[in-house]
Amino acid sequence: MHYYRLTPLEQSVEDTYLRLGVTEPEHLTITNVASKLNIWVHELDMPSLVVESRGMYSMNIDRRLTPERQWEDFLHELCHVLRHAGNQTTMPEPMLRMQETDADRFQLYAAIPYFMLRRLELPERRSEIVELLRSEFRVTPELAQRRLEQMHRRVLQGVLDEESMRQSLTAASTRSSANWSDETKRLMYKLYLQLERRKYQRGNRKRPM
Repeated sequence: MHYYRLTPLEQSVEDTYLRLGVTEPEHLTITNVASKLNIWVHELDMPSLVVESRGMYSMNIDRRLTPERQWEDFLHELCHVLRHAGNQTTMPEPMLRMQETDADRFQLYAAIPYFMLRRLELPERRSEIVELLRSEFRVTPELAQRRLEQMHRRVLQGVLDEESMRQSLTAASTRSSANWSDETKRLMYKLYLQLERRKYQRGNRKRPM
């Protein structure tokens, strides 16, 4: 996970959890999170939704769902509480889609927070990682799979970004530096040292004992 970088939304989720004292996987429950945010939660035989009245929030969670699906529904609706405004029944379709997409991303980050995940020792096989995420964070296999795929994409992007920076530095170093200022030379040398340090650290991690 060396190349993994948090998005602003993911950082916001982490900051919220830390502010609430939600720091361990066992803290990730509807009862615990809802009580810390003063959200009234009910269970009825109807689709999950959240209602706001005079600054107070009441949420229904579909009791026909499994506990894992109920938790995931809760997180989806929680995003609407924390980040969105307006009545979804009357808002324009593009705005509705934007909010739903945002809530889907929030759900993944909040269900399996990276700052908790990085403490785990992940197995080698993909199926075993999915099973570990499912059991540790009490989510559905489908959500665990989506989160893992999301993290893989983020890591790949980090690798590509660093390689692009390395190539840019290499290209820049082949050009004439006679007109570079002392500050430019200092920054370029600092970037070069950072890249070399990373390559050395990765080499040590891969070296057999």
